[in-house]
Amino acid sequence: MLKTINATEGKKKFLELLDNCKEQPFLIIRKGKPTAVLMDSVLYESIMETIKFYAYPEITKEIKEWKKR
Repeated sequence: MLKTINATEGKKKFLELLDNCKEQPFLIIRKGKPTAVLMDSVLYESIMETIKFYAYPEITKEIKEWKKR
């Protein structure tokens, strides 16, 4: 679950949020609406790699077959 913080508070605590986003991503709320997510770059890269696998079903199939070996 994402911890939420409003944009005004996030602006005041930006450097603290940068330090803490390694443990937990933050959902930034602006004018009552979700606007952005602040997360560790390693987590972001991991998520993007996972998305690539789902975008190409043939890769997922090959991985499943490889795991059966």
